Amino acid sequence: MKSKIINGVVGLCLGDALGVPVEFRSREVLERQPVSEMIGYGTYNQPPGTWSDDSSLTFCLMESICQCRQIDLYDIADKFSSWLWEGYWTSHGEVFDVGIATKKAIEKLTEEFVRPDFAGGQDEYSNGNGSLMRILPLAFY
Repeated sequence: MKSKIINGVVGLCLGDALGVPVEFRSREVLERQPVSEMIGYGTYNQPPGTWSDDSSLTFCLMESICQCRQIDLYDIADKFSSWLWEGYWTSHGEVFDVGIATKKAIEKLTEEFVRPDFAGGQDEYSNGNGSLMRILPLAFY
């Protein structure tokens, strides 16, 4: 099982790093210019191999589950906050891509001191897909 977890997390991070420079490009463009090696710059002007918030927050969640041996929303919230404000688990200390719903939730945690289970948005436009990008550790939990 340990190798499956490692392979899953490494695969997630590699796929993320391959995709960072071409995020938001159309399918047609990517069919003409497929990504076949680690490239850099592009959408966010980041060096080759840079992963995004998707990997960083996956690492935060995985670390929390491993350290706490349970789902501890407060610990996860602390790690997510450290990522946003301090660059924790970023590839080179810089947060450059933050989903709107994710940022709003972390701001509620750190600025308004809202409980983690109430920090998410409540309206129909606060349903981004960021949580899907970091769900892998829960599948192994």
